[in-house]
Amino acid sequence: MKSIDASEWNECNNNTNSPFLDHSWLLCLEESGCVNPETGWAPQHVRITNKGTNEVVGYVPMYIKGHSMGEFIFDNSWAEAACQSGITYYPKLLVAVPFTPVAGDKILLKKALQNGSMDCSTKKEIRRAVANFLIEIAESNHLSSVHFNFCSNEEAADLTGIIINSNNNNIEVESDVTTNEGVSTGSKKLLTSQVQQVLERLSPSSSSSTMQILNDYMRRTSLQYHWTNVNPNAFGNNNETTNKFKSFEDYLSCFKSKRRTTIRRERRRVLEEESIYIHILRGTEILQIPGLVERMYEIYVSTVKRMVWGRQYLTLEFFQLLVQSDFCQYICFFCATKQQQTTTTNNQLLQADEVFAGTFNIVKDNVFYGRYWGCLPGQEVKNLHFETCYWSAIEYCIKQGIHRIEPGAGGGDYKWSRGFDPTLMHSTHYICHPGLRRAVREFLEYETNNNIELTEYLRAKSAVSSSSNSNNNNIDDET
Repeated sequence: MKSIDASEWNECNNNTNSPFLDHSWLLCLEESGCVNPETGWAPQHVRITNKGTNEVVGYVPMYIKGHSMGEFIFDNSWAEAACQSGITYYPKLLVAVPFTPVAGDKILLKKALQNGSMDCSTKKEIRRAVANFLIEIAESNHLSSVHFNFCSNEEAADLTGIIINSNNNNIEVESDVTTNEGVSTGSKKLLTSQVQQVLERLSPSSSSSTMQILNDYMRRTSLQYHWTNVNPNAFGNNNETTNKFKSFEDYLSCFKSKRRTTIRRERRRVLEEESIYIHILRGTEILQIPGLVERMYEIYVSTVKRMVWGRQYLTLEFFQLLVQSDFCQYICFFCATKQQQTTTTNNQLLQADEVFAGTFNIVKDNVFYGRYWGCLPGQEVKNLHFETCYWSAIEYCIKQGIHRIEPGAGGGDYKWSRGFDPTLMHSTHYICHPGLRRAVREFLEYETNNNIELTEYLRAKSAVSSSSNSNNNNIDDET
């Protein structure tokens, strides 16, 4: 990343909603030693240029991987099957953000192209040409496979086609299509020429390249649980602002009476009986507390080490580099202390050594991304994890008008019961060995049908529902 101009990269990244594709985030991962060949992540980022002018029109964040750790799209069983069949699975090509299960376009295209000449079909052509180019790279360099992890829905559809479930029903995918408004005709013609030159550079000579993409790249679905700031009781109102929850109590009103009582009791035990106080610091506020970054890193490491499945991917240097970069503006710490304060806004009273638990979060473009939770050993408080990661986060997002919380992978049961509904995540995969590719395809068809059915079922049974579909108006039996 150091050799890539930051403004040039970020101009291509302007059309995704993922802050983790920001140049600063990726650079800090590499500069801190978290991502390098020694850790099994060899950066091999792809630059897409105009054939005639050599102007950069896009980038692809790509790595040669020597293992499958830190990806959150679990292909270990594929690797085991390959090994049992005498097929070498590593190294492989991976297009993704290291250690980050967040969706977004992975083929980054310059904003001028997106807003100018590029309609949906042209964008699809470029994506398929890039994907086919990576197949050629993998096969000519004896790499086992190509993986696009956590694509946008639209990107996955362009590479693999629409999802068809076992009943042969098409599954709709969301699309964030940028319009061409405000771009002059002359600019559109110039940009069209640039796009055509990109396609000429990337496209293989075979006229069947599009069919090869659709036949050989396979879509994989997985589930995450996201919270959305939309009140289902705001009937007949399409205004996004007025549809949002007004307060945490407004949010609680969407639960059934018994569940509301349980949530209030759960919060009361943490915040009142245990006298826990949650400090919220964003951006440069973090730098005003000496030693806070180091303390949050200590909390992160101590928790990772206690987990049987835990893996420490990040270093102290990464934390320190990130807060000193321009990415600091997006960082949000939730810090738990046992010292009750008189105000929720004066964080100057906070001392780093008083913080014993907390979360490392990112807030950007009206989305709250929960990344890392931790608590120092011997200081665990029952339900503090739920308070810090969910209830306080939801309350904060309601107050700030933030639209969505993405708390990361895992923990489906307790997220769903707290109002986080299932969301399909998408990735696309090409396996060079035809026999292994057929076996993986059969597995993915079965897995996808299960995930679609589970998503539909859990959404229909959502813990947060409109008052017309539940008994939410019952009087609470305890508050």
